[in-house]
Amino acid sequence: MKEDLDKRDDMSYLQTAGRALSILKMFRQENTLSLPAIASGLGVGKTIAYRLVHTLMTEGFLVQDPLTKQYSLGEQVLLLGFCAVQRQDVKRIAHDFLWNFHERTKISTYLTIPCGNQSLCVDRVVSDSTGRLSTVFVGGVYPLFCGATNRVLLAFASPQFQSGYLRSLELPGEEMAQLAEDLKQAQARGYDFTHNRLTEGLFAVGFPIYNSSNQLVAGLSVGGVDDPARPDAVEQFVQQGRQLAVEINNQMGSNYYSNLIY
Repeated sequence: MKEDLDKRDDMSYLQTAGRALSILKMFRQENTLSLPAIASGLGVGKTIAYRLVHTLMTEGFLVQDPLTKQYSLGEQVLLLGFCAVQRQDVKRIAHDFLWNFHERTKISTYLTIPCGNQSLCVDRVVSDSTGRLSTVFVGGVYPLFCGATNRVLLAFASPQFQSGYLRSLELPGEEMAQLAEDLKQAQARGYDFTHNRLTEGLFAVGFPIYNSSNQLVAGLSVGGVDDPARPDAVEQFVQQGRQLAVEINNQMGSNYYSNLIY
């Protein structure tokens, strides 16, 4: 409500453009929407909603199923999203590091970036053993509190963001307390670790990636399959993953890891 009031007070804010963008934002939670649902979400009549939707369809940002009359996102949204991801400095810089690391170690790697209150996977290089099991895919959006691949972004976020995010979760008291403790431990040791969180039989170790202003811009994780015959596997993944994180951070111009003592 306060945000809507602020917009009405902004003399430069164009209401029509704002409404069109609000329609696109509705598809964050829904795959398809009807015209009445869009009109209701905007708080306008169906005539206004139709004109907005028609314009978005004409420009390729929405498509309509001819049978169900439901609307969904069009290819222009996909193209814009793809361009935005490809132009992320951290993805461009990290990509070759991920591949070179995988060629040396055969360890699976994932790169995620903050996306609102969620995590977006922008790159991954997986081994045959984990690739068949992994449920994290490029372009996938995941909750921040699930798995080190995503949770590392929450663990090393600003205290204000972290506290606000935790308050927004509807978790039982014990789970919330455990999550808060896990985040605290991750900050203390400089990396996050989860086991059987997103995928049964897999573990992951997550490291923060910073830019030259030492702002958190991504999470790097390395993961593997449980192997009772190798009890030291997790520690080896921690050491190798940390070295990869250091290399990427250095290339990003960050001195974050140089200030840590292991």
